[in-house]
Amino acid sequence: MSAATKIKKQKNRRLSPEVRKNIILDKTAELIAKEGVSAVSMERVSREVGVSKPLIYIYFPNKTNLLGELLIREQNKLMDLQAQAVAEASDFEDYIRRTTRTYLKHVDETGDHVQRLMREPSVAEVFEEFDRKDKQRVVETLAKNVSKTFDIPPRTAALATEIAMGMTGAAGGMIARGVASRKRIEEITLNLAMGSIKAMEDNYSRKGKKKSKKILR
Repeated sequence: MSAATKIKKQKNRRLSPEVRKNIILDKTAELIAKEGVSAVSMERVSREVGVSKPLIYIYFPNKTNLLGELLIREQNKLMDLQAQAVAEASDFEDYIRRTTRTYLKHVDETGDHVQRLMREPSVAEVFEEFDRKDKQRVVETLAKNVSKTFDIPPRTAALATEIAMGMTGAAGGMIARGVASRKRIEEITLNLAMGSIKAMEDNYSRKGKKKSKKILR
């Protein structure tokens, strides 16, 4: 349901702060997708939402805060989706396939407004601390699994994980720019990821032998 529809249906009753805040974020995301980050201003957002500008300021003290919260909300959605994908994975290869597909699907479905936000200097500064902690958490978890599953030294596994995440991020950027279909980019990304894991196992395994590909929880 669009933000405009939500407002129309609920205009005769008081909206909870959480609902109103999300409506504002929804309309901001739509505006960025259509016209870019430069089109966003507190006055423009208030017109899009259909409320007074002072009301927007109650929820967001300035434009940078508004954009930063939008980016954090989108990243939290992605984290929830990936957590579900991990829980459903049957082995390590399935883990990689599910998390990669989840990320690329999320990028495809949200359009490029998240990518645009990440390129905005003022927003990147606000988002930096959240992103650093999130990235560190993901790298530590995945690197631990890579290290134990393939018997690769932890430091090597951590470096490989960060490089692989950069590759997946680049794939997401290509989808957002419409370089090729999601299916095509997903296929190439997964082939690269799985081939890289095999090469890492062959070249860096401390015991030089394969181990069970079960996810270590």
